[in-house]
Amino acid sequence: MKTLLYTTIIAISLTLTACPYEGDVEINTYEESVKADKKLFDKWVSFSDDGSRTELSIDKLQKGVLQVYHKQYNSENKQEARESYRMYGSEVGEYTIYNIERKDGKYLFAKYAWTGKNEFYIELIDAEYMEENFTETEVTTKNLRAFITENVNKKELFGEKLEFYRKDSPEYHKVRTFMQKSGF
Repeated sequence: MKTLLYTTIIAISLTLTACPYEGDVEINTYEESVKADKKLFDKWVSFSDDGSRTELSIDKLQKGVLQVYHKQYNSENKQEARESYRMYGSEVGEYTIYNIERKDGKYLFAKYAWTGKNEFYIELIDAEYMEENFTETEVTTKNLRAFITENVNKKELFGEKLEFYRKDSPEYHKVRTFMQKSGF
């Protein structure tokens, strides 16, 4: 269960119903990564129905590599987890799929999309879908990337969407006010 706290973009899975897929290989290298989306460089917050929240701080590390600092807070505003990750993307179909490199050498994979000027969502690749459908006996960068490319448009490949709001933006304040009025 502790590894679920590592998923950010990303201990994000604490608020998801499915567990994210953890891989031993990446789908591309730092050098092959696409240019990072500059709009992501900021502080972001995701609120959960139980009153807990996930905070991310995303900074540029290299041309295509992001440094993500993640904090998880419970409903009583007590910090439960603090981690950092490196993220770097690859164009797969019409999406940018991010390798999320954890300190233990494992990788998570996620796509993101903008839903507004100060809002985006992420979806992590689902472990159950991978276990049922990715049948390779040896996982390599080549066959993992091929499988993700083949299935990237299937909704089942990804877990639930997790929405993030730019900290201190009008959208952030609107959601925060709603959560407070709802008793969270």
